[in-house]
Amino acid sequence: MKLTKQFAILVLLLSSISLNPAWADKKHHKLAIDKVEGPLSIMVLGSGGPVATPSGRASASYMVFADGEPRVLMDIGGGAFQRLAASGLNIKDLDIVLLSHLHIDHTGDLSAAIKTIYFHNNLAGTARTSPIHIYGPKANGIPFPNNPTPQYPDTTEYAHDHYDINGGTERYLNIFASAISNNQSKFNYIAHDLNSMVNGAVLEEVLKTPDGLLIQAIAVDHGPVPALAFRIEYKGHSIVYSGDTGSKNNNMITIAQNADLLVYDTAITDDLPPNPVFHVLHTSPSRIGEVAAAAGAKKLLLSHITPIVEPRLEQVEQTIRAQGYYGKIKVAKDLQVINLVANKKHDDKDKDKNDD
Repeated sequence: MKLTKQFAILVLLLSSISLNPAWADKKHHKLAIDKVEGPLSIMVLGSGGPVATPSGRASASYMVFADGEPRVLMDIGGGAFQRLAASGLNIKDLDIVLLSHLHIDHTGDLSAAIKTIYFHNNLAGTARTSPIHIYGPKANGIPFPNNPTPQYPDTTEYAHDHYDINGGTERYLNIFASAISNNQSKFNYIAHDLNSMVNGAVLEEVLKTPDGLLIQAIAVDHGPVPALAFRIEYKGHSIVYSGDTGSKNNNMITIAQNADLLVYDTAITDDLPPNPVFHVLHTSPSRIGEVAAAAGAKKLLLSHITPIVEPRLEQVEQTIRAQGYYGKIKVAKDLQVINLVANKKHDDKDKDKNDD
């Protein structure tokens, strides 16, 4: 009986909390969400790769904001959920998730984030019935070396295997979202498969919203892995995210044309690691420089930082410069915010807000 009373008190306290970041104790520190400003922004939720290291980087994840509102989640690997929590973000209205590919270090915290969407609505006293749209690559059918089974599923199959009420491993969300909201919210998702065939790939329009947010995708090479790069445009600004790719063709140059910010897979050096598999899967710094220069990208954000690259970042930057890239270069870090400002006279504001 005593435990029941304590639980009731806890629920009452939770229900009284506003999801506006102002509920956090700002007297002691500034939250990452407080640094977002301008028409188009990106917050790094995870700047690392698939390896757990003492540097503490979460795996790949980025939140894109339009007019200060979180609109698009690009990948959400392991550890990104913790960064999402620390950022002060309220994602109750988030409805667009872009998955560059289905490796664990890009998808591992997806279900935790989806569950939080419904918790955030519950705490804010709102009901969520609109669907969460999950976009990702269509399967390419490449089998295992000694097994005819395709190595990767479609994104729709991946999503249904998690969330479908008739067989998904996390199908409980279909009742959970309703139960915590007194039947006001309803769990709802729609998955979408995008072209992942690299040869002959062209820029594909994924979505254009009534307020002018445009999302495009193109298939990129990542060894046998179906993979995509994304471009987001809003009010004259653009962000391009490579996902993971070896950049063996010119698809990245196509999608990154004149991008204000190009977020690039920086997992290897030109020589390391010695295992050639990694050089098939990821882009060397010299190729990053070639692509960024050819595309005319204004700023380059090096991300997906691995233990190979972390101690060699100065060398990586020098190699990129040697290919003729003269734009700004930054190294991503978790909870970093980059705002793309509207007024070109104030380009000094277009910077890493964690440098403030």
